[in-house]
Amino acid sequence: MSEQGPVSPEILERLTRLEAQVAWLTERLPASVPGEPGRTTAPMPSVAPPPLPRRAPSVPRTPINPVVWVAMAGATIFLIGAAFFLHWSIQRGWIGPEFRFLLGLLVGCGLSSGAARLMLGDSARLGVALLLAGLGTLTFTFRWGAFEYHFFPPALGFAATFLCTLVAGGLGARVRSGGALSIALITGLLTPLVFSQGGHHEVALAVYLAVLMASALAIPYLAKTGARWGGPRWIAVLGTWVLLTACCLEAQRVDATTLLALLLFHYGLAGLWIWLPGQAEEQPGTPTLLWSLVSLATPALAWALWKDLAWTPEWFAAPVILFAAVNLGMVKPLRKRLGSHQADLGLLVLAAGHLALAVPVALAWRWVGPVWGLFALLFAWSAGAAKARPEWDEAEVKALTTLALGMASVATLRWMLHGVEVWGFGYAYGSGRASLTPFLNSRFTEGLFTALAWALLARREGLARILGMVGIEFVGVLTLSLELAHLVSWMGGSHRSASVVLTLSWAVFGALQWLKSLAEARKPLRTALSAAGYVWLGCASLKLISVDLEHADTPMKALAFLGVGTVILAAALVGNRVRGTREGGE
Repeated sequence: MSEQGPVSPEILERLTRLEAQVAWLTERLPASVPGEPGRTTAPMPSVAPPPLPRRAPSVPRTPINPVVWVAMAGATIFLIGAAFFLHWSIQRGWIGPEFRFLLGLLVGCGLSSGAARLMLGDSARLGVALLLAGLGTLTFTFRWGAFEYHFFPPALGFAATFLCTLVAGGLGARVRSGGALSIALITGLLTPLVFSQGGHHEVALAVYLAVLMASALAIPYLAKTGARWGGPRWIAVLGTWVLLTACCLEAQRVDATTLLALLLFHYGLAGLWIWLPGQAEEQPGTPTLLWSLVSLATPALAWALWKDLAWTPEWFAAPVILFAAVNLGMVKPLRKRLGSHQADLGLLVLAAGHLALAVPVALAWRWVGPVWGLFALLFAWSAGAAKARPEWDEAEVKALTTLALGMASVATLRWMLHGVEVWGFGYAYGSGRASLTPFLNSRFTEGLFTALAWALLARREGLARILGMVGIEFVGVLTLSLELAHLVSWMGGSHRSASVVLTLSWAVFGALQWLKSLAEARKPLRTALSAAGYVWLGCASLKLISVDLEHADTPMKALAFLGVGTVILAAALVGNRVRGTREGGE
């Protein structure tokens, strides 16, 4: 210390103050320092861990007991065995008709009561399996009693079976069992077929289906739940409209007006079943696809009845506009019902499609094909737009994509049957094609909309991408090449020269896609483009040899071979340069 000089009083004062503070803190430490007895250290201040992110409450899924599967299989086998046994007993004459009928009633009622006891207890799924066997036994018993034994009229057996269906549906509502309601609906839909006596009873069947739908519709409202009835909703809507389709297609003219009114009534019932308004607890599952199917089926069936009545076809545009107004009017209520804009896109597409359909109905039916293509384009666009919106459920997006694929397939089929004869000239002879203005006609518009729909679907993933690429290749290339061939014919060229232009178009399209594959870095797309190029080049070569040379003179043969050969050689030269550039860059 002396060698370094005296310490200043200010430093000594600070050291003294620090020592006093350390001593005061040491006296108040509650815990001893490890390894140093007598010394304590202050506890580290506790830091609360960051709160975990809140997760949406998951709905517990009860695994299906294998006993249920065994019971369902046993119930089905039991029904088959009961039918064989009764048939065998009839052949042998062992028991009389009265005893067989009474035995069927006892077995059916016993199985149904046992099913009710299990469903009201703690074995609801096992009870559903017994309910299947009970309702099936009662249905066949009433049918045999009416048709085989003639104990009562078929109408009475029909009413008894329907009463059993209502009881089963009420039981399903009591225990909130979708399986029980599904079995009741299936039984109710099959009852008219089981007790059918032939003849024209379309009005009676439509009235019965209305009563069945209204009765089944009361069950979700009484049970105060919505989305749990997903399976029954599909069974009720699809089963009812399949039978309604048969009614409308086989209806007599005298019944057409009544069936048209009943069809509109079923349209309203289907809307209530699909959307279930007023059920605030849960949202319906995948309603857009079901409503789209009903909205498309209703005008089609109404048109079949309209034709039976021989009413003016142009007036049918009025109900089509009414369907468009209904879909527009549902947008705002369904926003409140679903708590989101989930249904807006589908309803707007349906409204736009119906309005677009009203135009060709009022003007000319040749524009129906382009409208179908526009439908497919709108659905394909809406499926892509829904994918980018987080409020849309994944199941709804898949359902909309499925609907777009189906509509694009229907539009493609309509386009193919619209006078197209690809291998010969491009359009069927006598179809009035030569009088149409190139690129300004309904057939080109139809193919263009359909091709654009496939192009949008090709941007999706999975099967939609594969089908979309195939569709754009088939419809898009053919539509453009056929119109180019028609342009040559419209400008005064011969039929043979137009056919050669069609062949050259295929060769050019094939060469362009093959060249594009050489410059493409992504392997899946490169493979697809290469395959498409080879296919179109092969089709052009095959058509050149098998069609274009038939009855052609020497100049035409030379032109055809020179044109196709030049395209292929040019593609090979350009492809060699592109490939060399790509390999040099790598």
